[in-house]
Amino acid sequence: MAIQSSIITARQMIERFGLQAQAVAAERATLAQHDDPRMQNHWEQVHAVICDLRRSAAAKERRQTHA
Repeated sequence: MAIQSSIITARQMIERFGLQAQAVAAERATLAQHDDPRMQNHWEQVHAVICDLRRSAAAKERRQTHA
């Protein structure tokens, strides 16, 4: 369930922050490092999901361009 929450959060952040979503998630993970380690883990997962979504979108775009 935690990964599902991270995916939902990542998609919402991409909608809200666009290309800056990755940086915002990384910043929130850094801030949570001192306050709440569980939240740090959540934000690190969100950051990873955003990276994965961006990579898969870029790969899809390349495939469509070269097709």
